[in-house]
Amino acid sequence: MKIVIREDILTPDTFAGLRAACGMPELEPALVERAIRTSLTAFSALSGTRTVGMARLVGDGAFVFLLCDLLVVPQWRRQGIGSLLVKTVVNRAKSFLPQGRAAVVSLFSAEGREGFYTRLGFTELPAAGLGAGMQIFRL
Repeated sequence: MKIVIREDILTPDTFAGLRAACGMPELEPALVERAIRTSLTAFSALSGTRTVGMARLVGDGAFVFLLCDLLVVPQWRRQGIGSLLVKTVVNRAKSFLPQGRAAVVSLFSAEGREGFYTRLGFTELPAAGLGAGMQIFRL
């Protein structure tokens, strides 16, 4: 299996198809289109011409970044695709920074998947000197 990561080729139909393949609820097409358009960048994992995974990077493009929508089609999981996408997103976030500048890449892990991210260098919150992540859901 050869996986190729491509930047900024994600389409609304592909995004929606990956969400459906991963058992996630459908979103209105206009929301999907806006999510892609306003992302700093989006990465697609391809096997041949088939998109088998994706991840988006959002944020201010200066020093605060959010990894979101990490999706890998279930039958393609546990083959390193998710790890490759995460590393690609983190490296892309670094590319926005001036030399020597630190930044934060945050994410919201699915329940039970925290270990996947800690293996890639992320820290679970709360941690020493860092409070718990928080959010408001369903405004």
